[in-house]
Amino acid sequence: FAEEEEVLALSPDVVIVATGGWPEPDEYEGAELALSSWDVLSGEATPAGDVLLLDEGGGQPALVCAEALAQSGCNVEMVTPDRTIAHDLGPTNSAVFLKSLAGLGVGFSCFEEIGKIERGGNRKAVTLRHVLTGESRVRTVDHCVVERGLAPNDGLFFALKAKSMNKGQIDHQALVDGGRAFGDVQFGDGFVLARIGDAIAGRNIHAAVLDAVRICKDL
Repeated sequence: FAEEEEVLALSPDVVIVATGGWPEPDEYEGAELALSSWDVLSGEATPAGDVLLLDEGGGQPALVCAEALAQSGCNVEMVTPDRTIAHDLGPTNSAVFLKSLAGLGVGFSCFEEIGKIERGGNRKAVTLRHVLTGESRVRTVDHCVVERGLAPNDGLFFALKAKSMNKGQIDHQALVDGGRAFGDVQFGDGFVLARIGDAIAGRNIHAAVLDAVRICKDL
């Protein structure tokens, strides 16, 4: 990991922080009993048996996680508070994913969120709350996996912010107009600073690439 002192020692003209994010922590009762999709996809955790997978993002991460779990032999139920699974994907990609998951026996439930997780012996009792009616049901499973996006890993950005010439600020109107993010800055007196991708907010690879193109334009 690059630390503040290491970056400053390079005497840079431009610093672009693209440090990504970490799984967003949950706040409901028993949240510590859940795994994240990162735990599963990294191989740090290897769930088995019945798995409840909550997806609050509607994108690829939860779908890939569900597929990996089902292919490993887990009995998977995907739950989302939204009105449909994979709402953030286009019809072509979502259709391919959903067909694959259905073929693997993955179940789908919409309009539900986690109210709490409790231990039930060596299993977990997950209380699901209907977001429209408030009615609850309890699913007892071996594991609960959650995908709810990322919190920015922005510590390096804020450590460098006060030392940068632009204080981490960019010209947003210039970006809209296709101009230079840092205006007419004169390099040589310090460095300008910006961040891109999930270091700003949890989004997707398309947003990160667009950020990079716009920020680095005409440097």
